[in-house]
Amino acid sequence: MSEEFTLEIKEREYFEEGIFRVLDKLHSDSAKFITNTKRPHYYIHEVRTNIKKIRGLLRLLRHEIGENSYNEMNAYYRDLAMEVAPLRDDTSQIELLREIKLKLRNPAVTKAIDKIISQHRRNRKTAFDLFKQSGHAEDIKQMILGLQQMIHSLSFTGDPEFFILKSLQHVYKRARGAFETTEFLNDDEIYHYWRKQVKYLTYHLMLLNKAWQNSIRTYISDLSFLGSSLGKLHDLNLFHEAIKSKNIQISDKDSRKKLMRYLYNRRWLLRKQVHALGEQCFIESSEAFSLRIFENWQNSVIHKKILVGANRRMTFGANEITIKLLFLLPFPTTLTWFSNCVWLHSLSTGFRKSYC
Repeated sequence: MSEEFTLEIKEREYFEEGIFRVLDKLHSDSAKFITNTKRPHYYIHEVRTNIKKIRGLLRLLRHEIGENSYNEMNAYYRDLAMEVAPLRDDTSQIELLREIKLKLRNPAVTKAIDKIISQHRRNRKTAFDLFKQSGHAEDIKQMILGLQQMIHSLSFTGDPEFFILKSLQHVYKRARGAFETTEFLNDDEIYHYWRKQVKYLTYHLMLLNKAWQNSIRTYISDLSFLGSSLGKLHDLNLFHEAIKSKNIQISDKDSRKKLMRYLYNRRWLLRKQVHALGEQCFIESSEAFSLRIFENWQNSVIHKKILVGANRRMTFGANEITIKLLFLLPFPTTLTWFSNCVWLHSLSTGFRKSYC
């Protein structure tokens, strides 16, 4: 993906214009990358990442487009992701094994790992050769372009400020719930699910980056690091499971013992790390998170309003979005909070529904 592209709505850009521009870029890049025969391992990774971002942004629109449309579109992208996943799996394991080699620096273990890497390379070459010969890349390209057209059939008639806040709260609640589950259920699938929800939340906040103050941008950075750490844990879990199930054979018992000890210690440290990050990122309830996001959003708008002179007309009032947000919050919270937010109405004489 080009360096100029960032996953965010630009300053002075309407939400609908901005999100379609971002989605168009993710689709067009993916359609181009899937048929690229140079550096195919890199471009397959980009395609998978783009599909994850599209699915994440689709979740941001969930409460506006409705459950039926969301479920239909999400199923298409999920199937698309499954089509390209096998082309990436071997590369992920190769990258992990190279890292383990550097960490352990044990000749016997290195020899065992090199054999495993060679097997992954053979598997990867076979998969890519079959993919190329089948002509399936062109089919996937057309699928991507067709989905891009379907995305453009969606329309947004509600206030983005309302359905965005609902979606942010929804994804945050799922991510926090998965984190809390890991505290009493030590299951690899739970960590994988948590990772996906963290990524979706990160993409949501990144898209609206221009609306946030530095505190939220720091939070985005923390979420990104958490997602990366969970990704490393996922790769280690896959490798560990492959050894346990004997899909990967290590004939030398001493090398296998050293490798399993490393995996155990590394997974334990990563779990400890992600739990510490989880405590930091998900300390508040989903309702409190929505409130914090709303307050940051309003502070950002007010700050920029002072800069530009409050001479634009806003298509909705701060009192309207305040009242709508009340329905997302528990009753005791609204009583004390509403009195603090009423004053926003007097300051809201001037913004377009753009994120500028």
